[in-house]
Amino acid sequence: MRFYPEMKQFTYVTLLFLLIAGCKPGVPKDVIQPEEMAEVLRDIHLVDAYVGTLANVDSTKVKAASYYKGVYKKYGIDSALYTKSLNYYQEDPRELDKLYTVILADLNASKTAIVKADSIAGAKIANDIRQKMRRDSTRTADSIYWKTVLLRDTATRKKDIIQPRLIYKYLR
Repeated sequence: MRFYPEMKQFTYVTLLFLLIAGCKPGVPKDVIQPEEMAEVLRDIHLVDAYVGTLANVDSTKVKAASYYKGVYKKYGIDSALYTKSLNYYQEDPRELDKLYTVILADLNASKTAIVKADSIAGAKIANDIRQKMRRDSTRTADSIYWKTVLLRDTATRKKDIIQPRLIYKYLR
């Protein structure tokens, strides 16, 4: 059998196309895509962390199941698709490593934002406490002043009550 030049070109083009199509890197369409999978895994890990803090073991399973259902509903997936996608990413360590790099960066950014907000709130609370202490110290100083004035005043009044002629003076 003899190959014609056109047939050789067609064979080479077909082989090249098959090699390129067969080696195409990427995530299959029937699993959750990496960007969304990173968000799903982040939320799943946050649920796991929260459930781990619960004390009552019996109700923990019920609460965990409802939280997981909430995560699945948020992303429009079900547990079967999540499990299938997780198995796919576990078979490809490089993809899983990329996912966890994104997840850790997102969690660190969230932590930084929380710490910053907490420090701002803490500074505001500390400022409010300082202001209250200043007002209280002012009130204390004022109250000491007014106590001495009132005590002096009551001491004078007692004298006035004791001395009838001063009472007549005030009555006129």
